[in-house]
Amino acid sequence: MVNCRGCGDELAPIANFCPKCGLRTEKGEEEGVKTPIGTRPGWEKDIETALNNATKLMEEAFDAARRGLQTAADEIGVEIEKAKTWRATKANPVYCPKCGKKNPNDALYCTTCGKELPQ
Repeated sequence: MVNCRGCGDELAPIANFCPKCGLRTEKGEEEGVKTPIGTRPGWEKDIETALNNATKLMEEAFDAARRGLQTAADEIGVEIEKAKTWRATKANPVYCPKCGKKNPNDALYCTTCGKELPQ
């Protein structure tokens, strides 16, 4: 007696397909019997739908991430330009408006007279 390779059910010696699971038997393969094409099982359609939905969600997530990264890159660019401008202005010494003495560029108060320096 022959058993099905798929489900293990006992098969009749003349069977080309398993009556339980529908798998083509070795005899059916040897004789070149084609597997009938029918409608796809519901679970295959469910998997295809799930994969399509997952693909769409991943594309949307990647697009959102790309937009977020672009926004962050733009903001960083603006901050870099601000820092360059700030650094250029801070590279020069600060002169006291009261006594005119030269002070370090990061000084908040005049080292000579104590007057608050403009920023």
